[in-house]
Amino acid sequence: MTRALGLTVRGALLLLGALAMSVAPRSLPGPPDLVLVAVAGTALLRGPWAGAGMGLAGGWLLDVVPPGAEPMGASALTYAAVGALLGLSRRYVAASPVVLPLAPLAAVALASLGVVMVRGVATAAGITEAGLVDLWWTWAATVLVAVLLLPPLTGLERWLAVRRWT
Repeated sequence: MTRALGLTVRGALLLLGALAMSVAPRSLPGPPDLVLVAVAGTALLRGPWAGAGMGLAGGWLLDVVPPGAEPMGASALTYAAVGALLGLSRRYVAASPVVLPLAPLAAVALASLGVVMVRGVATAAGITEAGLVDLWWTWAATVLVAVLLLPPLTGLERWLAVRRWT
């Protein structure tokens, strides 16, 4: 029962992120990647396996929710890899108390750059359509949203871990 609450909260965060990505392209030049921020919040506190699982689930949601991804599963693999790498980086992120507030944001900025680069390669290959300006705005908006949302998300993850709702 208590573990189901933690999974429900994470699932709701991923669903909100995927729905925001499907609605935002019509209204913004480059929507923020909320799924990546949710994956980062889990991966930086729970490790590579939880990050990869969260990334896989979030990528599948992005593949399925319209407009979806052209090659089915490409987003799932990308986000799973990013979640695992962010989870592996958590020992280095927490290593220094001097850079502790900035290190998670730098890790998310690099992870977002990786996701945007994969989308850029897919665009260059003719699989999807995204302009260079749209990709840049997506990266910038994701980093800005991470600055605002990553502290509450990591706080939520800590709260769930203390109450053993994970």
